[in-house]
Amino acid sequence: MGFKSQDDNANSFVVSQDEKNFNLEQNVEHYKAYAEQQRELDSVAHSGRKYRSFAILPDIVCIDILTKYGLDIHAQDFMSNPANLTKLKHIIMTDYPLLQTSNMKKV
Repeated sequence: MGFKSQDDNANSFVVSQDEKNFNLEQNVEHYKAYAEQQRELDSVAHSGRKYRSFAILPDIVCIDILTKYGLDIHAQDFMSNPANLTKLKHIIMTDYPLLQTSNMKKV
């Protein structure tokens, strides 16, 4: 038996549990499709842009990154540390390349 992490969000993850463990599951196909569309748009956009989106990260991926790498993407001070951003970009490019929304090269 399980429940959605957010009742009003069709894309939220599902939490299921038994007596000893819990499991988190999320369908990320819509996230991957969005990222692919954005990469296509990025390929024809002007390259002189100062800022651009890098990736779309579903909740389940953020939890996975926190568990595997100890990076809390939702921490208040996360974005102010350039080392965090460099590490996150490397993780996304290596482990989750289909969630990239731009055509950035390896860091």
